[in-house]
Formats: sequence, C-alpha cells, structure tokens
Amino acid sequence: MAAERLLLPIDLKRCPFEIFPLANGFAKPFGGEVVLLHVLDPGSPAGGPEADLARRHLEHISRDFIRSSVEARPRVRAGIPHEEIFAEAAAARSDLILLPVLAPSIWKRLVGSGCGSTARNVVAGAPCRVFVVTVKTRFNCLRRWGAQTLPRRCAA
Repeated sequence: MAAERLLLPIDLKRCPFEIFPLANGFAKPFGGEVVLLHVLDPGSPAGGPEADLARRHLEHISRDFIRSSVEARPRVRAGIPHEEIFAEAAAARSDLILLPVLAPSIWKRLVGSGCGSTARNVVAGAPCRVFVVTVKTRFNCLRRWGAQTLPRRCAA
C-alpha cells in the first residue's frame, strides 16, 4: 500500500523514531510526499519563535530520517490537534495519515483507555485512510536539540 501523499503528525516532545522506516515504506518513491506536521497549542502564534523552532526540528528530522527519493514537507499549525490534522490532511490532499500512538501504560490498559482522545478523534473523523501504529520509544527533540542551530547532515 503506497501513498502518494502521506501525513505524519509528530509531537516533538515525544518523537518516535521507529515510525520513520514505516513512513519511508508507505511513501511512494520518486513522486511521493511526506508531510511532517507538528501542532502547537491553540494559544501559540503559528508564525512566532516557537513555530520557527518546530519547523527547524521538522526539517532536521526530514533530512535525517526521510529518504531522499521522497519529498518531505515540514508544516506547523496551531490549534486543537485533531482539527489541525484534519485541516492539513485536506489541504495536502493526503492519501494516508500515519498516526503514531504511544503504547498505553498497564494502568490505562486496565481501565480500558488504550489511546488518547486525539487518536480516537482522528480515527473517527479523518478525511482519508488512517494507519495507527503503536510506538514504544520517545525522543524529546525540543529538550535534546533545543534552540541550537541544527547542523546539515553530510551525505556519505
């Protein structure tokens, strides 16, 4: 199942690096596109310094983890996550939303709430197909990379 336009929402505070090989596998090589989307809090300005930092981190991720035969487009929006995911999926005319969700804790599994409200809302109302992937790792890009100038990756 190849997607010409794949939307990959990413929380930069809990970035799951194991999702990128899957995104590379789903994205159609030579003509495919992966939109990396980060959604800021509703009160944040979409053109402010927080958005610029998020965009730089998404660019860093796209250089290091999205294969070069696929066009990667970083996008930053501000608002309610599932609504912004829907809006970006419609604007980009996405074929597929690849939605990483963190594996629920033992307590959440016992209570019966397997995933969060954003994931439930996206699955229930997405304008295209949704593939939910349970991920285990978390990487806080904002804490690890901070506001430093991000180096360009060297081609080997």
